[in-house]
Amino acid sequence: MPRGRLLVVVLMALALIAGAASAPIATGQLNTSASIMRVPSLEGLLLQQVNAVRTANGRGRLSHSVALTRAAALHSRSMATFGFFTHESRDGAAFSTRIGRFYRPGARGWTVGENLAMSSGSVNTEAIVTAWMGSPHHRANLLGGTYRDAGIAIVHHPAAGGVFGGQPTWVVTLDIGRR
Repeated sequence: MPRGRLLVVVLMALALIAGAASAPIATGQLNTSASIMRVPSLEGLLLQQVNAVRTANGRGRLSHSVALTRAAALHSRSMATFGFFTHESRDGAAFSTRIGRFYRPGARGWTVGENLAMSSGSVNTEAIVTAWMGSPHHRANLLGGTYRDAGIAIVHHPAAGGVFGGQPTWVVTLDIGRR
């Protein structure tokens, strides 16, 4: 079994074990974030793949940003917990407002962008980058020459509600910026 496939299988098994250990959720109750698992190893792999695409297209590498990672983690966790999938925050605020709470503008201003992805079943970081490159808006974000920093959050929810229909779901947020 290829290493990447094995990693996904192991992560899925861990997610199933974590899900089985949590109490069942009654109909109509909020699906809390207690069963959500964040996977930093996949986040690092996704940043490597984003940087490989940027390098192949003559762009500079993105540096890991703790501030952008916090913004991305908040959004991925919120989407998985409350069952929505959009750039706007749960309260309707624009993504730039949410990001600005963590990644403040510098003396000369700032610019930010965001790419999202979701998957039921398994997650494949290479497929995510390929899908983003196939979308003009997401491609522009990935290859944006002005961006220098990136924060990524990949979370798994074993039974995400709302638009995810109670299915096992992976939610990915890539927040990028320059200040």
